[in-house]
Amino acid sequence: MSTEPASAATTVKFARFGIFGGGVFFTINGLAQPFFSLYATELGASTFAVGMMVTLKALLPIIIAMPTGQLIDSIGPMKMLKFGSYFLLASLACTVLATEFWVLALSQVLIGAAIIIMASSFQVLVSHGDRDSRNHAIKSYSMWMSAGGMLGPILGGLVASAFAVPTDGYRGAFIASLLACLAFMAVLFALSRVYPHPQHRVRVREVFSPSGIVTSYKRGISLAGARPVQFGLTATFLVMYIQAMYMSFLPLYLAQNGFSTMVISLTISVHALTAMLSRFALNWLMKRYSLEWILLSAGTIAAIGVVLTPLAVLSPVTMMALVGVIGAAIGVNLPVSIMIMVDAVGQSERGKLMGLRLLANRFSQVLSPAMFGILGQLFGLTIAFYSGGAMLVATLIGFSAYTKSRGPLRAPEPPVEPAE
Repeated sequence: MSTEPASAATTVKFARFGIFGGGVFFTINGLAQPFFSLYATELGASTFAVGMMVTLKALLPIIIAMPTGQLIDSIGPMKMLKFGSYFLLASLACTVLATEFWVLALSQVLIGAAIIIMASSFQVLVSHGDRDSRNHAIKSYSMWMSAGGMLGPILGGLVASAFAVPTDGYRGAFIASLLACLAFMAVLFALSRVYPHPQHRVRVREVFSPSGIVTSYKRGISLAGARPVQFGLTATFLVMYIQAMYMSFLPLYLAQNGFSTMVISLTISVHALTAMLSRFALNWLMKRYSLEWILLSAGTIAAIGVVLTPLAVLSPVTMMALVGVIGAAIGVNLPVSIMIMVDAVGQSERGKLMGLRLLANRFSQVLSPAMFGILGQLFGLTIAFYSGGAMLVATLIGFSAYTKSRGPLRAPEPPVEPAE
């Protein structure tokens, strides 16, 4: 049994918090994460070791993704945001204090849990309402998420560049991220006091028990029977595979080619800037092309950009231009994939749906850094970009042909569910 349904004004208020809070969260993450591979390398980690540590970021989320979605549906997104913020704080503390690889590895496990819990919760907050208002909120959330991804690396780069010793600079960026996290948690906890939380329908311990995890996965996977959900999951897996591979190893590749810390930060910020700006073009694109066509085209463009990376790295200007194109292509993935899938399920299922979507993302983040790290260790990052990008181009072209052969997706608006 839940509390009385929230008023329209309350729903709008917390949808706005979901939009802006998502931007703050990704700013905090962007302050620290771009420097993780650089910091690990300074401590003596090999390319393969960096790939394995980044892979750990996705392992725990694979286990907890569907139970997290179930809990969001049961106890509400604001309480789950509070839980996620604890993981975020612990991850940043580990990164600040790390002098050994196992502590760095633990920080990645914890940040992975924080991202799956908090990103799912933010996405549920902005997914209320009818199709038009929902799509507008989703696009706004995506834009603020990209703004955070742009601002975070710039601020982190400014902090890191203020230190003469690289390791001190990276740790300074981690400390700045930790302080920002504490400020964000203060606001989150204050707003959570006035949020109309649903009453507990399940016990957290039961949900995360082995049998509870299995049950959550059965319920979540049952949503994949809808073709829009199948398409959205597959397409987002491929696009996020590119994102995980590119953003995990691009800072290291740029450093190997003589780019300074500040130029690396600016390059990563260009990626986030163009991802944000691409959302302004979405309305124009959606009037002319189907959502599936937009998503597949964006993925193919991003994959071609991976192949071209070793050519663009010869100049900071060409590198920033290419990263900008890839950022714009990847930037449409979040709003478009959510729009495709969310229309296929009812409001009470959207926590599980977001968990399922982020589960696909985490599978891509397990496979991508591990496979790319092995290629980079054996043959060097230049060959890894060429071969990995070519494989992705071929895969996306094949998936596009398969999708076209099945005809257009049909995702009618689900019937309005009665208030509880």
